[in-house]
Amino acid sequence: MPFLLVYILATPGFATLLLTNGTALSRFLRQVFTNGFVVVFLVNYLGFVSASVALKQYQHRPIVYLVLDGPLRSVAFIGVHIAVYVMSADLFGSFNGSRATALSVVGPTLERSFMFGNISGVYLYALAPGTFIALLVVLTEPSGEASKPTMFRTMSMALLFSLTPIPLVTFLSYALDLAT
Repeated sequence: MPFLLVYILATPGFATLLLTNGTALSRFLRQVFTNGFVVVFLVNYLGFVSASVALKQYQHRPIVYLVLDGPLRSVAFIGVHIAVYVMSADLFGSFNGSRATALSVVGPTLERSFMFGNISGVYLYALAPGTFIALLVVLTEPSGEASKPTMFRTMSMALLFSLTPIPLVTFLSYALDLAT
């Protein structure tokens, strides 16, 4: 994950901490594998499955997939975080073993993700490449051939819409924070 490397290197003293403190490294790796990998994998899997469905059902109307993909991924991103946080409270004693505390920190934590305010930002931005690929597949003509202007427009739309989960997760997380 290139975003993970950027996060480690951009956070002052974090790389040194991970290299010199075995406990910090093991907890960090546990967090990456039990939260980050799970979230990114499941949300992208959901996106790829929905892209497959879109290709079969909306062949001539990719706009349906384009409009629904960002909100679907955003809700899934938050939902999987909620599930992982609650399970972490139960399995690892995170959040002092309190499910209520785990639920109460999801909103504030994910609110700061778009600015890499925490490691959840790594996971949020890690969705973009998978989202881009799925959108590109759905938007490309079945023949796979396109003129350069059409391909540029397709790639531009795919890039733009692949970033929509970032502000959507931020907005939904803010609403979740207000609700809890």
